[in-house]
Amino acid sequence: MGRRSAIAIALTLALLVALNALLLLASPAWLESRWFAGPWPIWPALTARAQAAVPFSLTLSLLLGISMCLLVWALWRPPRWRRALLALFGLAALLALSFVPAWGAAYRRAELADKLDLAPGGAEVRVLSSALQGLAERVEADAPHAALAEWAEPAALDEALAAAARCVREADSYVTGRPVAVPNRVRSLPPGSLLRGGYTGIALPWLLEPHVDGSLPSAARLATGIHELTHAAGWAREADTDALAMLAGLSCDHPWVRYATALHSVSLVGSSLRPLLSESSAERAALEALLAGLPAAAHADQEALREAVRRWRRPLVARAVTTVYDAYLRSQGVSAGVADYAAAGALIAAALEACPASPAEGVAPPWCG
Repeated sequence: MGRRSAIAIALTLALLVALNALLLLASPAWLESRWFAGPWPIWPALTARAQAAVPFSLTLSLLLGISMCLLVWALWRPPRWRRALLALFGLAALLALSFVPAWGAAYRRAELADKLDLAPGGAEVRVLSSALQGLAERVEADAPHAALAEWAEPAALDEALAAAARCVREADSYVTGRPVAVPNRVRSLPPGSLLRGGYTGIALPWLLEPHVDGSLPSAARLATGIHELTHAAGWAREADTDALAMLAGLSCDHPWVRYATALHSVSLVGSSLRPLLSESSAERAALEALLAGLPAAAHADQEALREAVRRWRRPLVARAVTTVYDAYLRSQGVSAGVADYAAAGALIAAALEACPASPAEGVAPPWCG
């Protein structure tokens, strides 16, 4: 390696270290106004175009390709072990130093409740009950004639996910006040690859590339897909991502997306409401009756997801994956860890409760239509 190359590499590493330090120490307000409203949107604009140009997972392909090239370089000539360790260190350093600028800073941005000026402390029983009733009505309004799992074709699902991407862009623009590029497609991973560990999707961070488990039935694929697309828009915390994804889908211009997100939102809000009601209360009976009264297609789609989970989930693997993921989330500043998922239902209910009673009260969020 020449002296100039060594100096260039050293300067690049120093700049990356300085950028990481700045983003890790910055306040949420600074991140929102200077980073996520400033240079960061350039990155998803580039990665979304790159993903659209290939029919396969770009992130996984690049990681595999770079690893193979480094391995060949390391084994080309002695000292092989030293070169192999150098290659491994170089790849690890590149991934580590690019993680925060590309994605990790999103864990430290302002939370969705603050951006929407929602009341702190979560939603109360009345708000949750009202939201659940409204969501059940949305499921009824957009439910297909039969379960999506029984007849939705892959090409049609891809079109629905492209519509979901547009709706995520619209919802994110309302919340942040700036446009952001979102991929128009979601990659499928081999069936069971994620469900074995208890999860249904993942957005690989460096290129903001959304993936879902290939075994998911259609409605669950749409609900998971829009969640991962929202990650790609720069939302990292799971509760914020799940809530904004569902809100984005509720008013989407594609009926399948509206149906799938309303159905998933019913589960999220119901899970938040159920622990607040006593087993023998009239409110609990009303909750169970409302859930039982969902359309037959909705029950069939829910059962299709449960069947996929029963087939693929491995409890020991799921516990191990959850332990690792919980530690990862805590390391990123999410104090609740994986329990952060549970806050999504209350966020959705609070956001719907905050919808203006009439258009005259101001510009309504897209999900209030």
